[in-house]
Amino acid sequence: MHRKKPIQNLSVTKDEYKTCKAAGGHFIEGFFHTVIQDDHLFSHNVHCTYLLGCDLHPLGDVCSETTHIWTNLAFFDTVICPFACVLRRFFRLARVERGTQEAQTKAFARKRENRLETYIAEPVPCREKNFNIGSGLSSVDLMRIHFLKIAITLLAALLLYPCPPARAESEEEMQTLDMFYEAKDLVVAATRNPKPLSQVAENLTVISAGEIEAMNAHTLTDVLVTVTGVQVDRRGGPGSLSGFNIQGAPFNHILVLIDGVPFNNLSDNFADIGVIPVRQIERIEIIKGPATSSWGQALGGVINIVTKSPPEEGKLGGALSASIGERTTGDYLGEAAGALGRFGYYLFAGKLASDGLLPNNDADETNVYTKLRWDMPERGNLLLALSYHEGERGEFASPVFDLSSRFDYRYLLLTPTLTCALTDRLTLELAARLSQKDTEITRTLLSTGAELMRVKADESVLGGSAKLTWRQEMNNLALGADFDHGDTKLNNSLVPLGGLTRRIDKVGIFVNDTLTIKGLAVTPGIRYDRSNTHGDFLSPSLGATYTLTDRTLLRAYAARGYSLPSLLLERGTEKVWTYQAGIESTEIGYLWMKATLFRNDTWDIPSVDFATGAVKNEKHRKQGVEVEIKTVPFHNTSLAAGFAYVDAGNRDTGERLTGIARNTFDLGLHYDDGRSLRGALTGHYIRWVADPGSNGKFSAVIWDLNLAKKIFGAESTAVELFLTAHNIFNGAQYQNETFKNPRRWFEGGIRFKF
Repeated sequence: MHRKKPIQNLSVTKDEYKTCKAAGGHFIEGFFHTVIQDDHLFSHNVHCTYLLGCDLHPLGDVCSETTHIWTNLAFFDTVICPFACVLRRFFRLARVERGTQEAQTKAFARKRENRLETYIAEPVPCREKNFNIGSGLSSVDLMRIHFLKIAITLLAALLLYPCPPARAESEEEMQTLDMFYEAKDLVVAATRNPKPLSQVAENLTVISAGEIEAMNAHTLTDVLVTVTGVQVDRRGGPGSLSGFNIQGAPFNHILVLIDGVPFNNLSDNFADIGVIPVRQIERIEIIKGPATSSWGQALGGVINIVTKSPPEEGKLGGALSASIGERTTGDYLGEAAGALGRFGYYLFAGKLASDGLLPNNDADETNVYTKLRWDMPERGNLLLALSYHEGERGEFASPVFDLSSRFDYRYLLLTPTLTCALTDRLTLELAARLSQKDTEITRTLLSTGAELMRVKADESVLGGSAKLTWRQEMNNLALGADFDHGDTKLNNSLVPLGGLTRRIDKVGIFVNDTLTIKGLAVTPGIRYDRSNTHGDFLSPSLGATYTLTDRTLLRAYAARGYSLPSLLLERGTEKVWTYQAGIESTEIGYLWMKATLFRNDTWDIPSVDFATGAVKNEKHRKQGVEVEIKTVPFHNTSLAAGFAYVDAGNRDTGERLTGIARNTFDLGLHYDDGRSLRGALTGHYIRWVADPGSNGKFSAVIWDLNLAKKIFGAESTAVELFLTAHNIFNGAQYQNETFKNPRRWFEGGIRFKF
């Protein structure tokens, strides 16, 4: 896929780094990286940091490591703006960020109006020519030479500008690649070691904070319902209980992580995605298929939530948001982040409440998240993350069974992490974790309100991890160990003789590597797990990616995985072998396409015969295909489509498995002018293989409309109004009539960023 070549022998001073950061620049993988967006530069004072190498420089005789360019408003409007698209071809720029007037004043105290000042670092030898033309020249001579090069470049731009065919081809091709595939984007879910997406063999989807904001989403449920290959059974409005599958794998086979720490409970391995707010999320990494060689029990997949971190430096910034909808459904939240010397902080608090879009579907939730970082004097930092969720909600009301249910909860997650760079290539990470989950379920008669049953569960987990990562040009190795000690106690009002107590101790050791040779990346991995309840298990994996062309990437992956059953039941370990093959390409102009074939063979899956109460182990097979397509924006408008097909059956009897979505379709029409207005019309269809007695309905496509309009914008402040119309055409889409989806409803709000 598309890769940007690194600059050799780059040396950036600390002062240069601070200057660029203060002006809004970026420092990525050891070098500054900048970009021109939308074929024009911003019409105001901008401080850019360009990287020029001999293979990127328009003239190529003298190679400068870094070139700082300042220019004022008049020069931008009269010279640069008309030729921005051509300059992009010459300089291969990546980003231009707005710089504050204060930062520009500090960096360029002697600036003059309508003057271009160029500062050139020590020249390095040109790789294409085995000599240094800059040797023996004074800094003034070098500056004159480089200024002459810039003048010639602008003259060339003037001559080339009237040639739209050449411009359109290179510009649009670059947009296609950069929009859907960034080689510099790093993910950690695959091997627990940050690496580019081009080296990830698993079927992985990444959702960014910007995409989440464009959805006007409340909780993780709202985000997952838009992901191809993830099937969500929504059972109410915001904050409601939701079931979810990945490639047909049920919720108890899917590991949900918050910054690498499990969020699943011990009693039945359930993760309550309806209580996880999304405003504090930086990105979500979703592995579709087993990831046991990295994370342990993850038979069906992994959802890794990476939360926002304190900034490296800078003044206080954040956002306030409030929304209100039908049935007094409101979401009120605030976040703030900043840095004071070596200390950085990120704070989040939110309140989600609703009277219920369905009977007995009310919610009242409070969420708090804090992440603090202290940078050690040398090669490391200490991070402390705290997550707290508390609330109550109605689960359902069934007139057929004269039954209603309520759920109260309190979740606490505390994680201190120490990261230390032992050498330039070797990093040690030590983390501890404390998890406390207290829940209470109350079942009552719908007609009289008389209590039938009350179940209270208290769970606590104390654990830790140690990880050693080693990185070099062709190798990326992660070696580590996990330990968890968990206790759970269950009290049922129908069993007055006392509660049920269970304890589990788990230890896991893993090794994951990524070997790269030109366009080939091979990712072998293995993990050994042992628990006091289910013995030991070995999980090998092997994956590979191959860059077939600059626009096509091939993936293949095979792995063995497992999942532990409910801690409260005496059952064996559930196991899987998975096989995947996929392709990702932009070979067709203006289109990004991704397709994946998968086959998951599972065995020792318990099945209960409700007539006799007998439990037997079954063998299942879930196989199918996923396809995703996105287009390059045309007049600020783009299209997206996704399709997933899952054929799930019993390998012994040949019967089709119920409770699994066979087909899902996702459609999207997106608009974003890049300045003040954005919108999205999305459609979601899911066809469940449901039990005939559940009286499900799933023939309708659920259409949602999200709109956002910026009504005020300054250098670091913005005010935005947003509106969402849910289920515009009032469609019914549910697999069980007890858990219906909400009908058409509206909400709107305001978002203030500072």
